[in-house]
Amino acid sequence: MDQKRPTIAGDEEMAAEKPLKPALQKPPGFRDQQNPPPGTTTTPLPRRRPRPPIHPASLYPDEKKRRCSFCRVLCCCVCIFLAVILLLILVAVAVFFLWYSPKLPVVRLASFKTSNFNFSSGKSDDGWSSLTADATAVLDFRNPNGKLRFYYGDADVAVTLGEKDFETNLGSTRVKGFVEKPGNRTAVIVLTRVRKRQVDDPTAKRLRTELKSKKLLVKVTAKTKVGLAVGSRKIVTMGVSLRCGGVRLQTLDSQMAKCTIKLLRWIKLRS
Repeated sequence: MDQKRPTIAGDEEMAAEKPLKPALQKPPGFRDQQNPPPGTTTTPLPRRRPRPPIHPASLYPDEKKRRCSFCRVLCCCVCIFLAVILLLILVAVAVFFLWYSPKLPVVRLASFKTSNFNFSSGKSDDGWSSLTADATAVLDFRNPNGKLRFYYGDADVAVTLGEKDFETNLGSTRVKGFVEKPGNRTAVIVLTRVRKRQVDDPTAKRLRTELKSKKLLVKVTAKTKVGLAVGSRKIVTMGVSLRCGGVRLQTLDSQMAKCTIKLLRWIKLRS
């Protein structure tokens, strides 16, 4: 039996009878980069740099953090050590002051005398004279402490007369150092001399007049080292400058002149 073949027209009818599949809908905001809609321009997206691979923390040690933590620990240890040392020093000083009650030495210019004080004029009347004089000054040192000693080093002492423009150097000398026990009092004699020192005539005239009326101004300065000691052991030694006097001769006849102690070139203390 011969089978009937479907005709082309029958095939088209059967294809028309089959349901068509619905077209896929594009999601909102979708843009076709290859076929953009007419009338629009596309700009290429910027290329992103590839990120470096992230390694585990165990394979990438942070040396900088370790170094910073070590520096912090070291700084803290140094600060604590310095604070402890400073605290111990403050406690030691406080105990020392409470136990010994240290006091400054008392220094006075007790007296001043001159001998062979004369002026000789030159060969020609040139306005200058030669001064020749001997001076004796007595410095009175007193230790007001009951448990502490004072050690005085060798001192360079200078004596001046007059004031302002009429000030004249009357010589300098070196005095040997000494030890002053607690509560002790020591008189130091200072001898100076000057020979044929050139002085202008107005200064010579004024010095001669003020010496006769005892209105002559006297100053004694000294540079030495003073050491504080407990028993025979020295605690501290420092350089000091003494400035005594600045008073008239007539004042010294009735009372001693006070002295100023200068420390570290700018600390002035009244003794």
